[in-house]
Amino acid sequence: MSASAGSSRLKRMTKRTEFWIFLVLIVMCIFIQARSGGQLFTANTIVTILRSMCVDGMFAMICLIVMVSGGFDLSFPAVAALAYSLATTICLNNGWCQTNPIAGFVLSIIIGAVLGMLNGWIISNFKLNTMIVTLGTQTFFTGLSMGLLKMKEITSTLPAGLASFGKWALFTVKVDMNGRELSYDMTGMFIPFVIFCIVTSFVLNKTMFGRALYAIGGNETSAERAGYNVKRIKFILYTVVGAASGFVGMVRVCMARQSIPKAMIGKEMTIIPAVILGGASIFGGEGTVFGTVCAVAIITVVSNSMLLIGIDSYWQDFFNGLIILVGVTVSAVQAMRRNK
Repeated sequence: MSASAGSSRLKRMTKRTEFWIFLVLIVMCIFIQARSGGQLFTANTIVTILRSMCVDGMFAMICLIVMVSGGFDLSFPAVAALAYSLATTICLNNGWCQTNPIAGFVLSIIIGAVLGMLNGWIISNFKLNTMIVTLGTQTFFTGLSMGLLKMKEITSTLPAGLASFGKWALFTVKVDMNGRELSYDMTGMFIPFVIFCIVTSFVLNKTMFGRALYAIGGNETSAERAGYNVKRIKFILYTVVGAASGFVGMVRVCMARQSIPKAMIGKEMTIIPAVILGGASIFGGEGTVFGTVCAVAIITVVSNSMLLIGIDSYWQDFFNGLIILVGVTVSAVQAMRRNK
C-alpha cells in the first residue's frame, strides 16, 4: 500500500464518528483504571460490565435501525414491558415454562410484534411524526398494562424454566475479597447480544431492506422515487422492532428472575443517548453497529465505575443529558455539512 493511499484511508477513518467514539472509550477506560487504583481491568468488573451491556446493547440495536430510517421510537420499553408481563402471566397461569423457556419467548415475541404492528400501521398510513406517535403508544401500552390488565409483579413464582434459563452462565469468575471468595457469572445472555449485533450489521449493510432504511432516512421522497415501497417497509420495520423488543424484554425477565411491569419505565433515556452518541443521526440515514456498541460500552462503563472513582451515581443523569445535547449538536452539524 502506498503512503498516499494509507494517508487517504486514515483521513476517511478519522472522519467517521465511531472512530472517535472508540478512541474516547479507550482513553476513558485508561483514566478510570488509573483513578480507581487498577479496579476497572479486573475479571469481576469486566464480567459485571459485559453483563450490564447485554439488555441495553440489544435495545440499542433496535433503536439503531429505527433511527437509520429517520424514525424515533420512544415506545420500545413499553412494548417490551407489556409483552413480557403478559407472556409471563399466561405461562404462570397455564403451568407453562416449567422445564424450558420457549413458550415464554414465543408469546412475548408474538405480543411484541402485534404491538409493533400498531405503531407501524399508524406511522406508515398517516405519515405522522414517529416521536409523537410512539410517545402516544408508549403511554397507551403502559396504561394498558398497569390499568386495564392490572399486570402484577412476578418474583418468587416465576416459572422455573425462565428462572433456570437466566442462570445459564458461560463461565464463572471467582475473586477473593478480604478472605471471602465471591463468584461472578458471565451470563449466557451475552450470546444473544452478539447475535443481535451480527444480524443488525448484516441487515443494514448486506440486504435490500437495510439499504432501503438508509435511503428512507436520507430522503424519504427520493427513496419513493427510487422505487422503494416506503409504506410497507415502515410497517415491517416497526413490526420487527416490536417482536425484537418482546424478545429482549423476556431476556431481561430471565436475567433478573422476575417480571416487573414498571421495570422498563425510562429505559429509553439510557438507550437513545447511546445510539445518538454512537453516530446515528437524529435526521436519519446514518449509524453503525460498531459505533453504537462503543457508545453503549461508554455509558455502561461510566455507570458501573462511578463508585470506583468516587463520583456519586446521581451524576449519571447529568451525563446522559449531556450526551443527548452533544449528539443532537453533532447530528445538526453533520446535516448542515451534507446540505452545503
